Amino acid sequence: MVKVLTAMRKRLESGGDIDAATLAEVVDFFRAFADKGHHAKEEDVLFPTLERNGVRPQGCPIGTLTSEHKQGRALMTVLNDAIEKYASGDSAANATISATIKGAIDLYTDHIWREDYLLFPMTEKVLSKPELEGVTRKFKEVETRFGSDFHRKYEQIVENLEKSFNTNDKGGV
Repeated sequence: MVKVLTAMRKRLESGGDIDAATLAEVVDFFRAFADKGHHAKEEDVLFPTLERNGVRPQGCPIGTLTSEHKQGRALMTVLNDAIEKYASGDSAANATISATIKGAIDLYTDHIWREDYLLFPMTEKVLSKPELEGVTRKFKEVETRFGSDFHRKYEQIVENLEKSFNTNDKGGV
């Protein structure tokens, strides 16, 4: 999705348009898949487990990632408001959309790096094998809240956007 955002921003900055429905899909992806799905697993399951094992909630990685989750929510609120203005014909909203997309690109690029290179390796070092298995079980419980087609729905949205914006390589959010 970050690659899609990059392509969207390039299109907007070169004077191109993106329809409001497509932009709304981006907001839905980040609010539902990234935040309610992925971030919820971290905040409701992983972070408390790490804290019980001596990892402090302030600082990096837990405090930093939690702060970034909040920043992501705020960016999606700004983006959603700008999309509504854009759909109503407010051409000034285009600049807000572009700036907000840039903010999301920057945020999630760094966020994914912190997860991949700090949080996940640290988790494997701090938690025992039974604790890791328990976290995995609880992650699956969180995912069941959304139904069996939740992942596929958002994978399909990303695939369709990749095709629309010619971003074919896979990987990342």
